[in-house]
Amino acid sequence: MKPLIVKLGGSVITDKRKPFTIKRSVIKRLARELKDVKGSLVIVHGGGSFGHPLALKYKIADGYHGKDQLMGVSLTHLAMEKLNKYLVEALQKEGIPAIAFQPSACVLSSNGRIKSMELRPLERVLALGLVPVLYGDVVFDVVKGISIVSGDQMVSYLARKLGASRVVFGVDVDGVFTSCPKKDSRAELLRVITPSDVGSLASVWEGESGDVTGGMRAKVQELLELAKFGIEAEIVNAARPNVLREALLGKRGLGTVVTRGK
Repeated sequence: MKPLIVKLGGSVITDKRKPFTIKRSVIKRLARELKDVKGSLVIVHGGGSFGHPLALKYKIADGYHGKDQLMGVSLTHLAMEKLNKYLVEALQKEGIPAIAFQPSACVLSSNGRIKSMELRPLERVLALGLVPVLYGDVVFDVVKGISIVSGDQMVSYLARKLGASRVVFGVDVDGVFTSCPKKDSRAELLRVITPSDVGSLASVWEGESGDVTGGMRAKVQELLELAKFGIEAEIVNAARPNVLREALLGKRGLGTVVTRGK
């Protein structure tokens, strides 16, 4: 069965203003919404206020430059494990057989892009009916020594390799806008984006990073690449109750659809 892949943004499940702070009530609500999904499911989450501050402090995305980064690798990975644990426990309390799946143990990257990933254990997990929960993580890089593979990139890679039925990204805004809606009241929501729209998305490509893995810009880039393989994705506002549930149950048009087009 082709899996449905959902990405929970770090800005949704953590408070980015306060390091190592989860949004406990939001995580509980999202777990309730996720339990309504039938069939094969893969969950990936971002780093939010757990992974990003440490990765930035130790410049992990830039590659290995000295032994002073090694503690940073250890601390960043541990922070992501802690966030993953909060989410997995919330899912389990809702009766979802969630199981943590550690990317750093099965992924090799090259210049920050996934080079290979051992997928056989993940495929067995899905075949048994378990729900793997992955996350953006520190990984070991054949060129740079160390790097960060974002949850966004993880979703794109898994969707292609596993032949996902659909991808849903849960973020803290209503979708992709012409500029940052938190700063610009004139920002307009883009309902559909296709690979042919790249040239007209300058305001999305500029700035709006917010984290070490590229923010909304990186999400759109990953999903546009995915669209070329015929896999549709939608970016929706998971901070609004029941929006994620409706999207996962098949409702379209709740946010921004990223598709191959005609």
